[in-house]
Amino acid sequence: MKLTKLIINNFRSYYGPKTFFFSDHLNLILGSNGDGKTTFFEALNWVLTQDDAPKSEDDQMPENETLVSAKMFHELKAGQSGKVSVNLWLKNNENKDCMVERSFIVTKTVEGGLNISNYQHKAYRTIGTRKNEFLFLKDLFEKENVFPAVIKKYHIFKGEDKLNIFNDKTTLQNLIDMFSEVKDLEPYREFATYAYKTAESAMDHAKSKVAKFSYEVDELKNDMKTLEQELERAELSFTKAHNSFDEVKTKIDAIDQNFDVIQKAAELENKVSEKNLEIMRLEDRLDEEYSFKLLDNQWILIGFLPLLKEFNRKIDLLSTSKVNMENDYHRKKEEEYANERIKKAKTELEKITWGQTDVEHLNYSIRTHRCVYCGSELPKGSEGLNFLKKRLDDIIEILTSKPEEKMPEIQPYYKFHNIENLKGIGNSLGYAKDIEEIPNEMERLLKENREIKARIHDLQEEIEDMKSQINNLYANSSSGENLKDYVNNISTVNKWHEQKQSAALSMNKLSEKTIPELKEQIKTKREALQKKIKSTDGSEVYELSEFFRMFSIAVDDTASTNYKEFLERLSSVANKYLSLLNVDDFTGIIKIYLDISDTLKIELQDARGKVLTNPNTSLLTTMYISILFAISELTKENRKADYPLIFDAPTSSFDDSKDKAFYQCLNTVVNKQCIVVTKSFLKKKEDGDFVTDDAALSELDCRKYRIKKMSGFDKKDLTTIDTIVEEIK
Repeated sequence: MKLTKLIINNFRSYYGPKTFFFSDHLNLILGSNGDGKTTFFEALNWVLTQDDAPKSEDDQMPENETLVSAKMFHELKAGQSGKVSVNLWLKNNENKDCMVERSFIVTKTVEGGLNISNYQHKAYRTIGTRKNEFLFLKDLFEKENVFPAVIKKYHIFKGEDKLNIFNDKTTLQNLIDMFSEVKDLEPYREFATYAYKTAESAMDHAKSKVAKFSYEVDELKNDMKTLEQELERAELSFTKAHNSFDEVKTKIDAIDQNFDVIQKAAELENKVSEKNLEIMRLEDRLDEEYSFKLLDNQWILIGFLPLLKEFNRKIDLLSTSKVNMENDYHRKKEEEYANERIKKAKTELEKITWGQTDVEHLNYSIRTHRCVYCGSELPKGSEGLNFLKKRLDDIIEILTSKPEEKMPEIQPYYKFHNIENLKGIGNSLGYAKDIEEIPNEMERLLKENREIKARIHDLQEEIEDMKSQINNLYANSSSGENLKDYVNNISTVNKWHEQKQSAALSMNKLSEKTIPELKEQIKTKREALQKKIKSTDGSEVYELSEFFRMFSIAVDDTASTNYKEFLERLSSVANKYLSLLNVDDFTGIIKIYLDISDTLKIELQDARGKVLTNPNTSLLTTMYISILFAISELTKENRKADYPLIFDAPTSSFDDSKDKAFYQCLNTVVNKQCIVVTKSFLKKKEDGDFVTDDAALSELDCRKYRIKKMSGFDKKDLTTIDTIVEEIK
């Protein structure tokens, strides 16, 4: 089958219908981050995924509400509707035209909410403009063999990390069921198991007729059962030992021939660490905060000793002048107070000429309202009477004894102590720091710092030399810098060696002694049992039981052979594609097999069979893609059906040159329809925008589309987002 056309309409960032046409070979959908690449992939996956079919994690469908174009819904008025749809046209494996449509209607409510209705997922046979609908959707996918669920999971991949399909433990069995004849053996296996159990039951019934026979046979069978249980335990121990051995074998194989390199590199790395620690300690001792020391250590005083002396001299003069001025001020205040006291005393002396007799006369005059001196009338409230009262009060105050009056406190002439503070600073600078010692102190610190920095420089040169030795060790080893992890975990490496040796000894003992001896003992018991049964009437039943036992073993052996042949075929085809996808690069050889414990193993080996333990990510990616191409080819051979491979960003780990070479191979060498969504072939301009690499694209004769957001959108408003689609000619 081939995909021919895709129309995405109002699906997330795709506002309105956007159309893509596909060629039969390579198709590139180019876009930078956020331009709608993932939306394109999800739209294609959405239309190809059946609701009632088994789904992988990536096939779980999102809520329909999340698929609606925000721009389309924003432009709807209340009560208006719009359609979200994805339509895919294709040719099935019989080259008949078909179309699949998945859609629903969106209506904006009065409150501004949305309602989903008329959900449809339909398939049609198309003849020109005429469409004949399939009765059931699965008729197209399953009966018409158009991307059935069992096939789809091996042909659509979202991201580079999804390319290793064998991360899913059911993958191998699914592939075996699809492509191998093992599934055809299942009825025979079920029959053999049933027949063997029936024959065993018949033999138990036959032997019960003869007591002696029954006892001896039971004894032999119990012995066999005990031995078989011991054999089962021994084989289980062997499997565990083998798994343990296999777990470290790959790691050990990668380092055995480089073990001396690892040890030497580890020794050098330890020395580098020690010297880095010494550098850290020395850097802690470095004291180059010279600007802080200008104040903290008073280095700023260097050369300022004459200024300090002049400063202190002037401060002394100011201090003396201040004292003199304050003394003059106090003396003046005291004189003013004394003069005021003298003046007041004179006034009081004038008043004191009035004696006690006068007091009596005044009291009499006031009481009689007549002056005893002049005989004048002194009416109540008269000026004369008031004068005499006032005079009497003054005399009484003068004659009344009072405590001695103290001189009031004199306010300081200077409110602040700035001069004293300056004098204290001057004295502290002169006594707290030996200014003449500052140059020697500075020189000692500078010398110590120079010595520390020289030592650090020597250590850094030693480190660079050791790193150069380490790099040379890596360069001359077979595994290169991949040994770094082992060097950094040398103790773990030593444990691996011990684990490998212990597992090897256990495997050797079990495989060469314990298991063969148990099998021989079981064989002896079985022969004795056979001989015993043949001497009685139960020989025919036993022989029938033995036949079905051997038949069951033969069926299992055939299944094992078919497994092996299928995996060898898968490896062979995958290696063909690996060589195509890595034209000018190292490829290695893909080896897919089941180990002794029936665990699936996928390895890259060199021509001598040595396992590549640390292949880079891009090589692993091409290996997984090669396996996918191989599965697709086997699908075509076994099911007579071809399917496109659809990838979303499969080569994110590739560098630019490998990336372009990879797509050139898909374009010219691999005869397969591929649809790849990628940001390859885009270059970033100085302004941060991306443009297509037209020179590189011109070398690809394939269908190419550029998708990007329409200019002028608001980064904070989804309703302004629209993905535009441009075909690159």
